[in-house]
Amino acid sequence: MFQPRCKVPGKSTFFLPVVLVFLSCSFIDLRPIGISTVPAAPWTLLPEEYSHVILAFDTEMERRSVEKAIQLFSPNGSVETLTQWEGKDLHLIPVSPWRPGIRYGLKLSGVVSASDGREATLSRDIPFFAIHHSPLPYVKSFFPPDQGSVGIHGPLGEPGQVLLELNFSRSMDTRSAEAALKFEIPGEKKIRWEDNEKTMLISSGSALNPWVVYRWSISEKALSAEGAPLAREFSGRFITDLDREFITVVRVIPLLAPETTEEASTVIYSSLWGSWLPAGLSLAPGPGSGHGIGVEFSKPVDSDSLARAFSFIPSVPGRVEILSPVSAVFIPSKDMESETDYQMRISGSLKDSEGLKMGDDYIASFRTDIPNLYVNSISFVQDEIYEAPKPLSLFQVKVTPEGIVRCILNFSLSFEPAVREESAFRISLRPFFPLTLPPVSLSAARWIKGDRLLLEWEGPEGGNVDEAHYYKLLIPGALHNGRGSSLKTDLVLYLEAEHE
Repeated sequence: MFQPRCKVPGKSTFFLPVVLVFLSCSFIDLRPIGISTVPAAPWTLLPEEYSHVILAFDTEMERRSVEKAIQLFSPNGSVETLTQWEGKDLHLIPVSPWRPGIRYGLKLSGVVSASDGREATLSRDIPFFAIHHSPLPYVKSFFPPDQGSVGIHGPLGEPGQVLLELNFSRSMDTRSAEAALKFEIPGEKKIRWEDNEKTMLISSGSALNPWVVYRWSISEKALSAEGAPLAREFSGRFITDLDREFITVVRVIPLLAPETTEEASTVIYSSLWGSWLPAGLSLAPGPGSGHGIGVEFSKPVDSDSLARAFSFIPSVPGRVEILSPVSAVFIPSKDMESETDYQMRISGSLKDSEGLKMGDDYIASFRTDIPNLYVNSISFVQDEIYEAPKPLSLFQVKVTPEGIVRCILNFSLSFEPAVREESAFRISLRPFFPLTLPPVSLSAARWIKGDRLLLEWEGPEGGNVDEAHYYKLLIPGALHNGRGSSLKTDLVLYLEAEHE
């Protein structure tokens, strides 16, 4: 490095240049950057449709840093603008005109740099309006009501009468509101305004058609008299009918099935319930085994929509049969669960014979009138009777010299003859401990009465003082009596076999 040789005449003479050099090298410009904005303060009102938003500085800026730190937004998102620098000032020019009644926002966030190296941190939100502070208009009310029904006989169905009425919160610009309305109706659409342009009335030279859904909507392109857009799009629909009387559910009751299918097929609407018989005045007791659920309607029902109208929680498979013009029965494919709560729903999309929907869902809750099946008692012929045996209970039983164990099961309900043999064979006795015990077999099963079953197993071996012999008696939960009742869960009992 080049080092000039110079004579240092004295200490003070040397010190002065060093100090000057030090001071000149460590100088820092601490002046703040002057910044102003248009709009200058929150809730400022910009006067024109294309008023500029301005960020003004008192020094030359590094423009890229400024452009990254400024944002303009509205309730719908960012505002599209053109960026223009005029000397030290950044101008944002809206591509579309400012709209009255809309709350805009100017957000300054980030670090900006001056050309001389100074920096400033911006953090400011300025809400503002343009042109004037007029609130956004909205549709206060309308008629006909959404998804409602109107009769075509009477004022609304006559040519020239009002078909749709919209009531706005503020006086409207009629031209933009009419252009923003979509409403397809027969004949020439006619619009008139009332209440200082707050009420729009639409009529036609032709009557409405029956059984037709008419839809209407009015978009944000509708402006108030001050130019503020509609707060949001509003829409609705209504259906025309002849009498405005909706189909309803009159009552729901359990029904007893006909004796034979031939009889049911020959009855042609001879009564409200055809060949079915009411099992109650309401669903309060709940349907029993083999019952259907009868429904009476206020009007003749559409058969196609009726077939899809029923649903249950928990689910119930089944089918629907029409019994008369105003009644039908839901027939479960199998008995519903015993002592179980159900909810039946008839869909509001159900139509009457003229095509008018019911509207609201009909819901009925009930508990099935099918009792659970229990084992009331068990006995081993020569021993005492054990009432209401609990699961996993242990009983001592005697093995006859012939190697037979006998027991009598007393159930809470009688079994139908058609299911008795199958039910008996579903009950099993198996060796449990030790594992070396030989298998046993059912040698006899006899129903003493419809609710009492005598079972005999061949092959059990009695234990001794050195080794106890245990067997497992299983009465499965799927066991049913043929009338809808069944055990809720498996009943497992243990038997300790002993010699007589």
